[in-house]
This record gives sequence, structure tokens and C-alpha cells, in this order.
Amino acid sequence: MSDLFPPVPSTPSLFAEPAPTLVRVIDTETAGQRLEEDAVIEIGSVDLDLATGAIANPMQTFCDPTGAVINPHARKVHQISDEMLLGAPPFSEAVKPFAAAPTFAAQRASFDRSRLRLTGRWLCTHKLALRAFPHVRAHGLQSLVKYVPLDLSPVAPMLQGLHPHRALYDALCTAVLLRRIAETLMPRCLDVADFLERAERVSNEPALLAKLRFGRHKGIELSKVPSDYLEWLVAEPGMDADAVFTARHHLRLRQIRGARALPSDHPLVAPAG
Repeated sequence: MSDLFPPVPSTPSLFAEPAPTLVRVIDTETAGQRLEEDAVIEIGSVDLDLATGAIANPMQTFCDPTGAVINPHARKVHQISDEMLLGAPPFSEAVKPFAAAPTFAAQRASFDRSRLRLTGRWLCTHKLALRAFPHVRAHGLQSLVKYVPLDLSPVAPMLQGLHPHRALYDALCTAVLLRRIAETLMPRCLDVADFLERAERVSNEPALLAKLRFGRHKGIELSKVPSDYLEWLVAEPGMDADAVFTARHHLRLRQIRGARALPSDHPLVAPAG
């Protein structure tokens, strides 16, 4: 597990204060368009206290799409109708109650962060789940609920009347997921601050995949993919960033564990700038 959730080199501050333990776990539903044309139509969040594991303060709101066309596929997923959005506040007003938090977390944080534009530390539970539960069959939110598995009974009262792909429902599931991730990874950390530092770094890196998502080794655990294929993947121009990052990780592990040394001009040893 140490290679999946490595420590972050740092110099302790003489004036360090205890890290805030509250994380606002947030989810958005949108019109389902490209970022430039998209609109947030629902926001939901709950607060997770990493120190106690308590999940509280549920918030949800619809947002006026301000003329953005809702993609039929997106509407089929979240089932938010035009009638449900009548009278909803504009996004600029709707987002304000969600903004005051030291740390945010979301299942696909890059998606929610780009649309909410809230400043602060962001954690990606998808990338963290790949580190905490690398052998789970799939790492989508509802797959993690099923296969980890996650116990949703403590938040059942807050889930009433909702369904998957509504913002508050998904935020609650993500909060339970983050709590389980913390239970798994926190024992390797000095304290909550150390966990947050590591988790933020993992969240800002490409995803460390459990399996390849394409090619002749699609669906095969990375530890079982031949080194020559991983070397090809690293060197191939325009390759998926997550796949390249993952291939580099496994090649380094094999070098550390005594596999044949890589040549000095290999892309893994001398990454392209």
C-alpha cells in the first residue's frame, strides 16, 4: 500500500495549526454539454468530519440553466425536468452557501471543480478509491457502493426521496466512500493533515489505473501486463495520460524489485519535458 499512497516530502512548520477536519463532499448535475456550453442545474453536498466520521449538514438546490439546452442523455440519467427548474436561482446565487469550506471532495473532482469554480483544496474520491481499493471490479460511484461494499444505512434518512445521479444522493454516497477511504488509508498517515496532503497530491496526479481500458491487454491487471507493452505505451505519442502515468508507476516498481534495468535514454528514466 505504501507505493499506492506514498508520503509527501515536507518540512514541518514551527507554527503549524491543526488541519481542519471538515470536508465538504459535493456533487453537481449539469446540462450535459461541453464545459464552454454547460450549465449547473443542481448542487448537493454534505459535510464529512474526518476526525469523527460524522456526515451532516445536507444541502441541495436547483440552479437556473440560463438558456443552456439540457442534453437528452443527461436528462435521462438525472431525470431533472424543466418544470423542476422553474423559479430556481441563478448559479451565481445558488452556489454561495456551498463555498465556505476548507476542503472539497467529489467523485470526479475535475468535472465538479471546473463547473463550480470553488477555491480551496480538492480531493478526487475516484482517484483515491483506485489507491485504496485497487482490486475492486470497477471504480464508478455505484460500482464502489456495490463492490467495496459501502454501508449506506447510516445516511438512509437523508437519501429518502432521492435516487442515484441526483446531486445530494451522489454526494451522500461519495461521503460514505471518502469515509471508507480514510479508514483504509489513514493508518498509514501521521495525522489528518498528513492524510490530506497525500490525498491532495494523489487527486492532482493522473489516475493510477487498476486495469488498462483499451488495447490487447484491456481489462487485465497492470501487474500482469508485460513490461515490453508498458514500455511501448510510455513511448507512444498522444497516449492517454492516465495510462502513461500508470505504466510508468509499474515499470518503476519492477525496476525497484529487481527486474531488468531500463536504458538511460528510456522515456521512464528520462521523461520528455
